[in-house]
Parts: sequence; C-alpha cells; structure tokens
Amino acid sequence: MKKILLALTVLFALNSYGQNCVPDGQFTNPGVYPDSATNLPISYVGSPYNETITAVTPADTCVVVLFPPCTTVPIDSVMVTSVTGLPAGFTIVSMNENTLPFKFLGGTSSCMLVTGNPTVGDTGVYPISVSGTSYATVFGLTQTSPFDVDYYSIRIIDTTSSTTGIADFSKNTFGIKQNFPNPFSSTSTIEYILPSNAIVNISIVNVLGEVLISENLSGNQGLNTYKLNASKLNSGIYFYQITYQKEKITKRFIVNK
Repeated sequence: MKKILLALTVLFALNSYGQNCVPDGQFTNPGVYPDSATNLPISYVGSPYNETITAVTPADTCVVVLFPPCTTVPIDSVMVTSVTGLPAGFTIVSMNENTLPFKFLGGTSSCMLVTGNPTVGDTGVYPISVSGTSYATVFGLTQTSPFDVDYYSIRIIDTTSSTTGIADFSKNTFGIKQNFPNPFSSTSTIEYILPSNAIVNISIVNVLGEVLISENLSGNQGLNTYKLNASKLNSGIYFYQITYQKEKITKRFIVNK
C-alpha cells in the first residue's frame, strides 16, 4: 500500500510539473478571473509577461426549454476556439493544451497562460477578444451556445524611456513585473508598483496551492522591490502572489538548482 501511495504521489507531482499553468485556488465561484473589473495586468517593455487566467466552469446551468420555469441541465464542456488581439509575439496556452481549441470540462477549474516579451515598438493598448462555444445536455440531446468575452486588454508601457515610465501610471495603477532572473537558483528580484503607500502581502505558493511563504510588507507609492530567496525551495515551479487592498496578481517562477 505504501508503494502504491508513493507511486501516485510521484505521478501527481510529475503531472503538475508538466502543466502550463495552475488555476488560482482562491476562486471557486463559476467565472473567469481576473474579471472585467480587474482586467489583465500591465505589461512592461523589457520584462517577460506571464499571466494566468483562471476559468471555473459551472457543473450545470438553468435553461427555459419551452415555458418557465427553467430546467437545470448539466454543462458538458466549454470550448475556447479563438483568441484575437494579443500583441505581436504573445502566446496563449491552456493548462494541458498548447494550441486552440481549449477544452474546459463542466464542474472543473482550469486556466490559460498568456506570455510574451514586449519591446518598445509594442507600446499601446491591445483589446483582446475570446470566443467559443458551451455544450450542455438537454433531455439527452447536446445543445450549443456561442459566447464572446471582449472586456480584456493588455496595456504595454515602456519604463525604459526617459519620456514614459513609472510617473505615467504609478498614481493609479497596481502592477507587478516578472521576477528576474527566471529561472534562478538562489535569489531573484520582484518589482511591483503601487498607486499609494500601503501594506501588501507577498505569498509564495507551490503547484498544489500550498502557501510556503507569506509576508506583509510596507510598500511605497511607485516602484518597490522584493528579494525572492530560494534557499528553502526545491527545484520546481512556484507562484508568487502580491495582494494590494482587494487586488491580487499572480505570476509563475521556476527554481532550478
């Protein structure tokens, strides 16, 4: 029995390590996160962009077949078939799929990962449209319903220029940059930007969603830095989360010893 449990543990760890992303466990209600109010975080010229979108697919829905009231029917899956508007060189993958379409089963949590390396020529705002189809079973028959999500956008800002930079957005924008270097073996730097002086929480989470490190720090308006120490971390994939007021941004990093 011990050998079986050990084998299952190793298999789970290998599967988690091979995933493109891990859904944020704080979101349990059906929906897509970040939501329309939060939007995707800012992208900074010269810093790799790495953002996870968590999708919680409901197990069922209520539809009016002929006359009210509605009937509860199971959702089989949701298929994302098109993602348009990404900046040049940016890509999107799902948790276990590297190319569209992405399939999310009903009653599950999954994710998509957006990555890219913006350059000076990419500065601007990029509206993003996500389209697909949901599938539900109604009286033994598969019914489809198309959907479009068009509230996302990615803003790319050049912080390397003398004419544009932190002063353009620090007064009203919360954002974090990808840590550098990444991957790393000992220490790495995280830069985050606050619109006001505030206490922020920085947490390090493993692929199982377990919080390994959690610190409350006093942050200043504008650019702040945090030194990430991997001395107590084994080689693998981890996530750092920075919470400012009610906003939380999560990014992935890799420890390679």
